[in-house]
Amino acid sequence: MEANVQVDYQTRTGHLLLADISGYTNFLTSTELEHAQSIIRELITLVRDQLAPPMRFVQAEGDAVFCYADDSTFGDGERLVELIEVCYYEFSNRLLNMSRNTTCSCAACAAIGTLDLKFICHFGTFVVDRTESGVDVAGADVILVHRLLKNTVAERTGLKAYAALTSACVQRLGLPTKMPLLEEHYESFGTTTIGVHDLKPALAAMQDSHRRYVRPEDADFTASVEVPIPPVEAWHYYLNPVQRQRWKCRYFSKKPDVPTRNTKGRIGAGAAMHCSHGPGTARWEFVDWRPFTSVTHEVTAPPLGPYLGLHDEINTFDFVPTAEGGTRVVYRVRLKNRSRLTLLTYRIQRRWLNAFDRRAHQVLLEIIAEDAVKQPI
Repeated sequence: MEANVQVDYQTRTGHLLLADISGYTNFLTSTELEHAQSIIRELITLVRDQLAPPMRFVQAEGDAVFCYADDSTFGDGERLVELIEVCYYEFSNRLLNMSRNTTCSCAACAAIGTLDLKFICHFGTFVVDRTESGVDVAGADVILVHRLLKNTVAERTGLKAYAALTSACVQRLGLPTKMPLLEEHYESFGTTTIGVHDLKPALAAMQDSHRRYVRPEDADFTASVEVPIPPVEAWHYYLNPVQRQRWKCRYFSKKPDVPTRNTKGRIGAGAAMHCSHGPGTARWEFVDWRPFTSVTHEVTAPPLGPYLGLHDEINTFDFVPTAEGGTRVVYRVRLKNRSRLTLLTYRIQRRWLNAFDRRAHQVLLEIIAEDAVKQPI
């Protein structure tokens, strides 16, 4: 006789996210089933891999991917919104590549362009249960986020590609961006207000081929390090001011860098960071922003900066995934002042700057290991 097992469930708070392929039903019912399902499976796998990590994958639900994240996962709203935007960018690129590269004339391949992707995100409470196949989550807020899949966004806005964020989610993220608000009504839940984030402008910006970028052949200095976390998480440690202050910007001031947001109210191209962790305040303006892949910023050094190795320069960071699931961070520098004396001085200064970078990287590895231990299931 099997003994009763008492499971101690603990209520958590966090984000619940559904990524749902639009046009799924019509796609399956009007095309060859075997080929259509193969296409959907590939897209579902892509979406899952884009969202988890940093989110925790729960399950694939036909045409949707369901994930969750504890409230400590996203230290700022930018990171979650960028995760969604990059996922949509990769999804759109995959659709485009499928359409361009196929030589098949079947109805399923011809209809690939009718598919799209929408996201539903809610911040609420839930319990996590371990199962033989992974984890499951339960609670009223889990039911609500699934109910929100049936909404009136497309009918009322004309949008097919969007992220619908509940008021609880918007409040938690603290985003300054203005989104149109809609009210949805569901039995047992009453009225739920959602903010609608159009994904098409973000997609267009990411597809823009114009770049500000330090190419390898133009760099005055190049270095690379590896960290045992995927690019989406490495990006957070390098670009989030609070996280960066823990391992890199620890001198002269105990306060994180101060951001100035761009005209869209976001940290991205056109935004800047003001760093006081040196001889004066340096300004970094982001001139190219490709989340989780590459970022370039222009540095305006303080007056005493050049004496200590901080010059007016352009820096590019590339976040390259490794076969082991980690990230190789490649750092390239190009000085704006091209005089021989400045370039020679900088090469000499790199000796102690490299030693500083090595110490900072070791601290980062220790912090990553400590944070990994603290992560719940």
